[in-house]
Amino acid sequence: MQRIITEKIGDKQIILLQGNVDAADHRLFRRFQSPRNLHQEYRLWIDCTDLECIKDYGFCHFVNQLLLLRNSKASITLMHLSTQQRQLLRLLKLDSVFTVVDELKDAYQLVMAS
Repeated sequence: MQRIITEKIGDKQIILLQGNVDAADHRLFRRFQSPRNLHQEYRLWIDCTDLECIKDYGFCHFVNQLLLLRNSKASITLMHLSTQQRQLLRLLKLDSVFTVVDELKDAYQLVMAS
């Protein structure tokens, strides 16, 4: 099950995903495609602590979902990635495509600094 938490910080819309990362999720898709939100800058934070899609389908599926979400013009920050998952992103040369932080507070600091 996917949990979506939305927060606005200044002019930035923050969306925190927990539990599952499914780019085809209807709630998430509607949020990105809403006419009133087409010009909104989204920052998508993904808590990688306990992702069902990695357990069920593997890391490649997870990366595929991230790339689909990236097509929606969202800036993606990954939190709580394991050392092995960070290494896999580096091997796939995707470590420059996504921001990786250790904790939620680090993601907040990045938003405040920008």
